[in-house]
Amino acid sequence: MRVIRLGVTALFAAVCMLGTAHAQWTHVDISVGGGFTAPEGRAGNDLNMGWNVDFRGGYKPSPHLALDLDFNYNHFGLNNAALARYGEPGGYTNIWSVSLTPMFRGSQHWHLSPYIFGGPGIYYRNLSLTQPALVNTLICDPFFGFCYPASVGVNQVVASATTYKMGFNGGIGVEARLGQSHAKIFGEARYSRMFTTHGTDITFVPVTFGIRW
Repeated sequence: MRVIRLGVTALFAAVCMLGTAHAQWTHVDISVGGGFTAPEGRAGNDLNMGWNVDFRGGYKPSPHLALDLDFNYNHFGLNNAALARYGEPGGYTNIWSVSLTPMFRGSQHWHLSPYIFGGPGIYYRNLSLTQPALVNTLICDPFFGFCYPASVGVNQVVASATTYKMGFNGGIGVEARLGQSHAKIFGEARYSRMFTTHGTDITFVPVTFGIRW
């Protein structure tokens, strides 16, 4: 969650600077969305279906071109085969990326505008193995105004590994304007590839739905 907050803060700051430099709103491109992510290839052997959130913003030099900075976050649970191999009862992996993602919009038909996008970026992956554990903590009751000790069940991380690598993504989408407003709803799918030092690259397909201004 800390990674998501940092990504949102950085994107918001960039958009604010763009908005200051270009007073006309039509030159600023902002979107937020979420959806599901399908692991592919090597990742599909170890990961369950996951979820994603996406934040994008940048400058539009023309109605058909947007020069965006994209933050994409994906979360997957490890499947039974991977957990058996690691010998742990639980585990997950997070992959987020920050990429330069130009977007090219086509002409509008039936109130729908298709678009394509893609570009290179920096990718981060975290793999964590977990097991159930009890943690002693202090619980406070705001109604009666007192606190008491208690044991709470948690998933304790017993091992983890992280890595940064380059990668790229590319995809297609379609957007539709909401009435007479500047806001648009969109749906898109992208192919993402994170390079690895050894073995097969990690590939996955985030499918995202959201709103764009």
